[in-house]
Amino acid sequence: MRKILLIITAWLASNGVWAQQNAQYTQYIFNGLGINPAYAGSKGIINVNGIYRTQWVGLEGAPSTQTISVDGAIANQKVGLGLLLINDKIGAQGQKSALANSAFRVSISENARIALGIAAGISQYYTDGTQLHPNDQNYDPTIPTTKVSTVLPDTRAGLFFNTDRFYAGLSASNLIRFKNDFIVTPARHFYLSSGYIIPLNDWLTFKPSFLIKEDFKSPTNLDVNAFMLIGDRIWLGGSYRTGTKLFKNNYQNLDVANAWALAAEIYLTEKIKVGYAHDFTLTTLRDYAGHELSLGFYFFQKEERRTQSIRYF
Repeated sequence: MRKILLIITAWLASNGVWAQQNAQYTQYIFNGLGINPAYAGSKGIINVNGIYRTQWVGLEGAPSTQTISVDGAIANQKVGLGLLLINDKIGAQGQKSALANSAFRVSISENARIALGIAAGISQYYTDGTQLHPNDQNYDPTIPTTKVSTVLPDTRAGLFFNTDRFYAGLSASNLIRFKNDFIVTPARHFYLSSGYIIPLNDWLTFKPSFLIKEDFKSPTNLDVNAFMLIGDRIWLGGSYRTGTKLFKNNYQNLDVANAWALAAEIYLTEKIKVGYAHDFTLTTLRDYAGHELSLGFYFFQKEERRTQSIRYF
């Protein structure tokens, strides 16, 4: 725990406040509800997805995240509903969240739709001081020595636009701000994402995309992704994650290199898909890799077929 405590302490010091970051995913590419409530119901079917992520494997107290999401559409696909459950832990601090999502979708042309989404729920934030073993007499007294927690309301909002080949999303999380001397709560985050589908032939489809994550307290996070759909069944590709210095307060002297990842998602059947991502860290923690597993289920009505659903994003 001492190693991860040092990492957390340095990270908090660089931000100047107790401000937990939102959970990090690699496979959000295949399920956007985790970052944008307007994504709810966008596939037009019932979509169940679970993700298990562990980062810096082998390092005591390393980040671990589990997420379950369920979403679908009603009212002729004009309304999307979803549920998002998150369990996120790093070192002695963690978060458990439950969020109800709703999206209101409008067709603006035959193949183009735009949705406004909102999410509301509760989050429990905790710091387990019993896991910290300071040996410094100048140890910060604001860090608790027992387990403390609090339950707070949580809200998100977003926009999601898509055609058959293009999508763009803008969202914000942690809209209600709180400050607590003993509990680490996330800063407000903003997400901008976009991607495009390029059919190459009957067997290959290319999908480039990006995600920008900003909290205005640390370097802007940028993900650049490139994936290929093979035989309408297997996604293969990779991502590069780095920091960018877009604003003056983005720590101009900070090394922004972060990680790159390889990922795959396979449709075992029309209704079942599995995914895996392997993260390669580019920081001083390069000896500790990251793993992310996902499992998804589609539920169709009798008259529906998988090819009628929006499966590219």
